[in-house]
Amino acid sequence: MTLYFICAISIVINVLLIWYIRKLLQKLSFFSEDIVEMNNNLESFATHLTGLHSLETYYGDETLQNLIDHSKLVVEEVHQFKDLYLVGDVEQGLEEDAEEETQEVE
Repeated sequence: MTLYFICAISIVINVLLIWYIRKLLQKLSFFSEDIVEMNNNLESFATHLTGLHSLETYYGDETLQNLIDHSKLVVEEVHQFKDLYLVGDVEQGLEEDAEEETQEVE
C-alpha cells in the first residue's frame, strides 16, 4: 500500500515539474524573441543614423558622429546579451537573418 502511495506522489510531482519546466521554457522563448526584436530595431536605428550622417546637410557633424558611435556600442552590447540568452531554434533563425542583413549592408 505504501509503495502505491509513493508512486502516486512521485507521478504527481513529476507531472507538476514537467508543467513548470514547460512554462519556464515558454517564457524564455518569449524573452529570446523580444531580445531579437530589440536588437533588430537598434541595428536599424544605427543604419538610419549612418545614412543620415552621409547626407550633405549633416556630413561631418561631430554630435551626429558621436551619436552614431554610441548607437554602435549599444548594438554591440545588445548583441552580446543576445548571444548569452537565446534559445536554440530562435538562435538558428537569427543567424540566418543576420547573414542576410550582412549581405544587404555590403
